[in-house]
Amino acid sequence: MPETVRCDILLWGDLHMKKNTVIRRILISLLILAMLPSGAAFAANKPEAFILGVDVSELLSQESSGVVYYDEGGNPADALAVLAESGVSHVRLRVWNDPFDEQGRGYGAGNINAERAAILSARAAKLGMKSLIDFHYSDFWADPSRQIAPKAWAGMSVDEKETALAAYTKEALALILDAGGDVDMVQVGNETTTGMAGEYDAGDMARLIAAGCRAVRETAAERGLEITVCVHLTDPQNYGMISAILRGLDIRKADYDAVGLSYYPYWHGTLEDLSDTVGTIRKDFRKEVFVAETAWPFTLDDGDGAGNVIGSDPGIYPVTPGGQALAWEDVCCTVADASGFGVFYWGGIWTPVSPDPEKNRSIWETEGSGWATRFASAYDPEHVGNDYGGCAWDNQAMFDFTGHPLPVLKTLRMLSESGRLPVPQPLAEATADPSAEAPNMVLNPDFEDPDYSMWETSSDTADVPYDYQDNISDAHSGTVAFHFWSEKDMSFRIQQTVNDLPLGKYEASVWSQGGDMTDASMVLYVIADGQYYETSFMNSGWADWQHPVISNIPVASGSLTIGVKIKCGKKSWGTLDDFSVVKK
Repeated sequence: MPETVRCDILLWGDLHMKKNTVIRRILISLLILAMLPSGAAFAANKPEAFILGVDVSELLSQESSGVVYYDEGGNPADALAVLAESGVSHVRLRVWNDPFDEQGRGYGAGNINAERAAILSARAAKLGMKSLIDFHYSDFWADPSRQIAPKAWAGMSVDEKETALAAYTKEALALILDAGGDVDMVQVGNETTTGMAGEYDAGDMARLIAAGCRAVRETAAERGLEITVCVHLTDPQNYGMISAILRGLDIRKADYDAVGLSYYPYWHGTLEDLSDTVGTIRKDFRKEVFVAETAWPFTLDDGDGAGNVIGSDPGIYPVTPGGQALAWEDVCCTVADASGFGVFYWGGIWTPVSPDPEKNRSIWETEGSGWATRFASAYDPEHVGNDYGGCAWDNQAMFDFTGHPLPVLKTLRMLSESGRLPVPQPLAEATADPSAEAPNMVLNPDFEDPDYSMWETSSDTADVPYDYQDNISDAHSGTVAFHFWSEKDMSFRIQQTVNDLPLGKYEASVWSQGGDMTDASMVLYVIADGQYYETSFMNSGWADWQHPVISNIPVASGSLTIGVKIKCGKKSWGTLDDFSVVKK
């Protein structure tokens, strides 16, 4: 582990151009800068200290199942009180719309709807802890593998879902606030990397998130509150994917303050990946960042006879109580060092009901303390089916199998008290001197203008394999990109001759993403003053944006040609976007 990450204790509407004028481009730059979010909303609600949070969504079901928790002295205690005494500042509470079947039988994993979240939020508030409300906009689990619409929204159009989602968000928040919950943060969707509320098109998903953000803002304004509005994504090791989603939210004008990331060391890359993504989101999108979920196992043993999600040694850290504490410390310190503002531990109180699976079985069903009950199968048959039962997370909780606190809670307290985790300064207002920015001389560089007459395309194969595709998830900016795919082998090029260039040296570039590249060659090229320049590149996956650049191109004739030529096997695919020619 790099020493810079370690602690001292154990522990972020394109306007198209039809005339190639510098003045027009400068005006566009000014407009874009004016539209950038300032971070002022988050600054007004800036936390006083680095947030150390724990998700406690299962607690009511745990307690009704007979689970007992203990304090450090070995005395039976309220788990929330133990967390508060350990330095936890926030609890995270997921909210499912209706996690019950027609007979009122719960789906499990806490059976947590707005009413049950309100009880826990109010209890936490009495102990001095604030709440992060995590709307899933589903009746059961929502994550990258599933984003099922609530039963009540089945068959709705996207327009209807927008209305229903906004109304539900307001209603649920009002219930939690009226119960006495201290709501500091609201998450609009859970791990919305692939979709939300049954919508998997990137544009439709962004519309729904924007509607949820508006609903939170309106509720906060009506009550005179300052609530941090968050979106939640996974896979910080894949910044290209995250960037594509956040750009879609910008296009839909989603009004949010912060990006929450899921970071589990055994699934989501290295701490360096996490650090880079936290810093790059802040720089590129001017949004604050936190880790909404993390965890590490303290044992490979199974505490309730239902198996574990992590049942073999993932490496990286020891699978011991000390290793769990070290993993928590490293994630917290990495986020703080990258100017993130908090970390939440997931499943921190989800301990076994008992070691006897036969005794547990009826309790899991009636009280909802397992990960799923058989009653959830009708709602989510693909992921539940007959695979329901116990916790599967008990070996990653912050309490051991008997409910006693683990060393990770001592680490949490030391981090809370050490001053090692500073809160980042609010993002500064956007300032820039547009005159210092050299204009992009390419016409319609991002294909947002439906007039493509300035672009010349040609194919060496019989079937033209390309088009101008309107799809947010495949565009580097805006919604449109030059797209290619074919059932046959492909060989084609796209180029533009750029005129009226002042004498000087230029830099040319393009953005490209795609995959399944077989027998492939991809080249960015420039022709200027009779000279030919090129650089090769290769697509490596969806949203893994490549950015080939050719620098130091002398131009004396006033024009150059920029283009990309691609040769690849059948079913290779990809998009090109944001061509650029800039004077250096």
